[in-house]
Amino acid sequence: MAESVSRKGRQLLKAGNGVLETALACGFHDQSHFHRHFRKSIGVTPGDYVKSLR
Repeated sequence: MAESVSRKGRQLLKAGNGVLETALACGFHDQSHFHRHFRKSIGVTPGDYVKSLR
């Protein structure tokens, strides 16, 4: 499950969705929980991931 959430999160962030919108779409109830999960799974924060796409 963690891998699918990370994959979905990456796809939504690449599509230009905000971190909060992405967190909610992935089933998280708040942005901070998504932030921790994303950083643990991917190795960078959602914000840094978005910056790396530019």
